[in-house]
Amino acid sequence: MLKAQVLGHLGNDCQVSNVNGVTIINFNCCHSEKYKNREGVIVNKSVWVNCSYFTEKTAIAAYLKKGVQIYAEGNPSVDVYKNKEGQQIPQLKLRVNMVQLLGGNKQENNNQQAAPQSDLTQSQQEFLAGGGEEISEPPF
Repeated sequence: MLKAQVLGHLGNDCQVSNVNGVTIINFNCCHSEKYKNREGVIVNKSVWVNCSYFTEKTAIAAYLKKGVQIYAEGNPSVDVYKNKEGQQIPQLKLRVNMVQLLGGNKQENNNQQAAPQSDLTQSQQEFLAGGGEEISEPPF
């Protein structure tokens, strides 16, 4: 048995279809890596994976939107298709057994960071900001 794990962002919103009573959620996931080669040049490498999730639990489809980061596991396969120039291009596919949502898209994350919410009390915030007094002895 072959098993593959993919961690990446969705390239588009998922598409839900029903074929002969079987529900399929299709989505494209892009895994990106960044590294320096021997010459010190930064190289960005992306691998696209076409994912098909055969499931009766379609509630997750509402959250599989463009830009969302996911983790998916399943059985990999390779297919070949012809592009516009007539060249045969290999295509990585994954028949998904399990998918996990890891977070929103980058734009949503930036909005959340711009307006952080704090669970600290005002006195705790003042102390952390340098307005608190230093305690020399324990209070007990």
